[in-house]
Amino acid sequence: MHATDLAPSAPVLTLRQPWVRWQYALLTISALLLLWIFEQSDLDRQIALQLFDSELGIFPLRRNWFLEAVLHRGAKQATYILVAASLYLCWQGWKGRVDWLPPRNALLAAIGMVAIPVATSTIKLLTNRYCPWDIVDFGGYAPYLNLFAAAPQGMKAGQCFPAGHASTGFLWIVWAVALRPAGLRVARLGLLVALLAGGVLGTVRMLQGAHFLSHTLWTLWLAWALSVTLALLVRADLAPGRRAPAVSP
Repeated sequence: MHATDLAPSAPVLTLRQPWVRWQYALLTISALLLLWIFEQSDLDRQIALQLFDSELGIFPLRRNWFLEAVLHRGAKQATYILVAASLYLCWQGWKGRVDWLPPRNALLAAIGMVAIPVATSTIKLLTNRYCPWDIVDFGGYAPYLNLFAAAPQGMKAGQCFPAGHASTGFLWIVWAVALRPAGLRVARLGLLVALLAGGVLGTVRMLQGAHFLSHTLWTLWLAWALSVTLALLVRADLAPGRRAPAVSP
């Protein structure tokens, strides 16, 4: 008998469940905090100024070999490989061959890993924010714009928000949701890995002058929101520890 045959059926995930309500409440509060902090202050530019050499008129780490070759281009290539391997694992889970990854959770993880970077890239086309190195304050040509401000007439709109490179790290947040049946410890480990990956990659691009802090934090918010929403749409199994891998005696 297969191990999953003994597992009780999971309750259907709906908006009425406390976990879902709690997640959306936190998402709402965090969105309001991000808007209040970054739209009502000059924090983004003040942080960027600490990374900018005003005498040379450049971000000194923009062309740093390690940041560019390893943590930018290299990390992006590594992510493609890891996502491809993870999609194969999701396929196995969808076919019922992975006890700790129920079919709907496998579908959630597969869609999330693709949807998060695609959504990030799509939103870039709909917003007008410029990268720090494009802004006049940092030797560029464009003005600093608030989130909902329009680009100046006759000037090409910026396409720097949210942070694309950080999304290649934060896309793993969907696994923090999909892995809940394997146990909360495993799910929290997945969350920690995603936060570290996205945080490091987002920081790299900030150091290079490619993004402001708010760009990275909004990317984190987007990955989180999509992970919860997709879990709801596919009716994922989120009961913690229901399908933890069995330990052989």
